[in-house]
Amino acid sequence: MTKNNEKTPSLPSNPEAPSGGGLSQEREFGGVSIERVLPEHGGQTEKNGGQEKVKQLFGHCFEISKFDEGDRIPVGGKSIFSTETNIQINGDFENLKQFLGEAHELAGKYNLVMLNKWLNSQGIEIDEKLLSKLFAFTKKLEEKYPDNPEKAETRRKFYNEKGKEVKLSELFSTNTAECAEIAALAQVYLQQEGVPSTYFSGDVLWDKYKEFSEKHSFIIIRQKDRVYIYDPANPTNTTSGKFPSIYTTEANFDEEMAKRHKRFVTAKNLLSNKEAFYGTNVWAEKHIV
Repeated sequence: MTKNNEKTPSLPSNPEAPSGGGLSQEREFGGVSIERVLPEHGGQTEKNGGQEKVKQLFGHCFEISKFDEGDRIPVGGKSIFSTETNIQINGDFENLKQFLGEAHELAGKYNLVMLNKWLNSQGIEIDEKLLSKLFAFTKKLEEKYPDNPEKAETRRKFYNEKGKEVKLSELFSTNTAECAEIAALAQVYLQQEGVPSTYFSGDVLWDKYKEFSEKHSFIIIRQKDRVYIYDPANPTNTTSGKFPSIYTTEANFDEEMAKRHKRFVTAKNLLSNKEAFYGTNVWAEKHIV
């Protein structure tokens, strides 16, 4: 799901600086199917280094700690009121290696010293190296897959026509990827970059006075003692271009989601200070923390 543009404080116009450094060694992907760990397959979980790979939360919402090549990625269902996630896509990440490599290379070109000074001048608390990686993903996504007002309808037809044969790379090659596919690509990118993160399929509320929330996929980043919500499908529009939408929360997001109840956590955009509400719900206003 997408939202309206936001205004932000003065941003660095050219955070890049010449630097060396080639691409990191290409990541090998497994071949583990996610299909059998979804709720409709008995609610079993697969371990990822001792951690649950798929964690079922309230209703239709779930969290995935790691993607591997060939995974069947759940991207939607027929009804927001159902726990069934019957629309899935093949995670052919190997076919997206070029994008992942280019984003990695761009992240290595940012001037971290200058970025750190700008963050300090704005009073924004986030590690500059992490921000550079999110900058790079956002810039490459904008460059390769620009805004497409027809994508929602085209995407729907694409899934209807191809059924279970849809590949993630096909949605990007036709520029019809939306939040579920974009968040999946972002999660694999962050895995490649060594950033502790998980893919979260839940809900979002852009206005807390709305009656219903929207199904939405986003990323949870855990760095040291901080938890960030990263929304790669909804970058923050600025006079300097699109910047990554990164949110902080006062409430502990993990603890609130672990309660497995209807729950939205109030989140504040680091750049614009605008609020949004992320979590697991359908009816919103009575369950915001």
